[in-house]
Amino acid sequence: MKTLLRAFIFFAVIQTTNAQTFNPALATLLQDSLNYYVAAVTNVKGMSASVYLPGQGQWKGTAGVSYAGNPITTDMKFCIASNTKLFVASTMLILQENNILDLDDAISNYLPTYTNISPSITIRQLLNHTSGVSDPLFSSPWMDTINNNSTRLFTSTEVLGWVGAPVYAPGAGWNYSNINYILAGMVAQSATGYSISQLIRDSILTPLNMDSTFYDVQEASVGTVAHRWWNTIDYNDTSTVGISSAGGCAGSIYSTAGEMAHWYNALFSGQVLNPLSMAELSNFVNTPSSTYDYGLGLARETTVGKTYWGHGGSIWGYKSKMIYDTCMKAVVCGLVNSHPAGMDGITYILYRVLLNHLPACPAAITGLTTVCQGQNSVTYAVPAVLHASTYIWTLPSGATGTSTTTTITVNYGLSAVSGTITVKGLNSYGWGGEASLDVTLNPKPTIPVVTQNGNTVQSSAAAGNQWYNQNGIINGATAQNYTVTADGDYYVVVTLLNCSSDNSNTQSVVITGIETVENTASIKVYPNPFSQDVIIESPSPETTTAAIGYEISNSFGQVVIKGAVNRKVLITPSTLSPGIYFVKLSTATQTEYRKILKQ
Repeated sequence: MKTLLRAFIFFAVIQTTNAQTFNPALATLLQDSLNYYVAAVTNVKGMSASVYLPGQGQWKGTAGVSYAGNPITTDMKFCIASNTKLFVASTMLILQENNILDLDDAISNYLPTYTNISPSITIRQLLNHTSGVSDPLFSSPWMDTINNNSTRLFTSTEVLGWVGAPVYAPGAGWNYSNINYILAGMVAQSATGYSISQLIRDSILTPLNMDSTFYDVQEASVGTVAHRWWNTIDYNDTSTVGISSAGGCAGSIYSTAGEMAHWYNALFSGQVLNPLSMAELSNFVNTPSSTYDYGLGLARETTVGKTYWGHGGSIWGYKSKMIYDTCMKAVVCGLVNSHPAGMDGITYILYRVLLNHLPACPAAITGLTTVCQGQNSVTYAVPAVLHASTYIWTLPSGATGTSTTTTITVNYGLSAVSGTITVKGLNSYGWGGEASLDVTLNPKPTIPVVTQNGNTVQSSAAAGNQWYNQNGIINGATAQNYTVTADGDYYVVVTLLNCSSDNSNTQSVVITGIETVENTASIKVYPNPFSQDVIIESPSPETTTAAIGYEISNSFGQVVIKGAVNRKVLITPSTLSPGIYFVKLSTATQTEYRKILKQ
């Protein structure tokens, strides 16, 4: 078995934020909705709710009572029931990050064999409910056993003895089972030597300053706990030892609505897990429901056509509901002290207050995703955003541009770097979610330097060259060196990764003469001037076998005809306009030029 020091999994990534003020008008809408629906839904005794919004911070609201004459307050604790599972799953991922275990390990690596529980089940299958383990926890006769023994401390091994036959083979289906998380907690303790409650405390609660949250039975209760009502009966005087010890990792944590909203924001803003772990946490698998998928202690749900992440929780006397909007980065938490209770709908109504008043999430930003340093007047746009009265744009470092509309024109300075463009809508209630577009900034090539050697000009850049003269681009002239065939002014532009340099220095070239070499000196090019045909003839037609290449260029330096001559070739350049042309004759080692005139 692996063990570890608790310090190995303790992390202290706590993001500090500036003081934020929650929009008063939005707060009033939330509180009014909470008051109205808690009063209207008769089986909700009391409710504590919280909303977190980026840029605004947190709103907290309460309605109803803990018991007669004692209203719910924001510091009261509620059992969060199955919302405990996300704490457990996150702790298992932290253990994996620290190489204490692997989610694809079989539980047999850590636990003995139990009846009706396959030793080949993996930790991941426990956390996403694909293990096939059945769930007797809240079914007869075990529910009655727990109820009739409220002060009894049930052990995990005892609870596992209640498990019936598997629902399916590991990995062959999906069914929600609280036993999965009881087993996960046992694996964590076996792997580390510490209880899951201590691991959660060390790796999550303490670093996030969640001092109003506790793991019932294994930790002491803190502060005031809201009375729990089950089937309209106040069970406050009934011990929670039985239900909390039996449920264990599946649902024994107590917290406040404010700390639960803080927990969700910390987790999904990257303060708890690394990016790979976050991807595993939100790797949702299908369930029998078309509107419900499951990750690791986290669900993806669709309600009235709106999809969000979160989890619910129900236990005798309490219910909880968490909602996380992946675009707005908003968190909505609802906790009630009664069961059964129609609180899920109330939590969703609070979420709808946000959706109906804050700007919606923008559609995709359109515009160039690859640009060059120094490139200006690049336009980006987004469709109009529902409920938005103005817009907030952010740009990569070194880029400039301002706009409060759906479009923005951006100038990328020479110091601009790759980054992300974002936009979000804004109105009197605050801003909504944002759309983003990643932009890659390619560097502008260094201005090349042109030097001259005889009738050849050379660029200082090894690649990406395009040569020009006073008449414009020289087609096909893209090598580092260019042999001039006409007097003129020559310069080069370098293009790399679709980004072009400024023009090089200009080199004025006057052809100094014809280079005559042994193999080409007596080649004949005639007649000159010509009107129809041109003949190129090698020095000794009867004996020469080596081919000599030729190129005919116009006065702009553009190659108009090229080929090879072996002894003699007849060229009929009927498409050429009258004027001066240059013939380049070359072997593998030597080059010669001739000037010819077409009449």
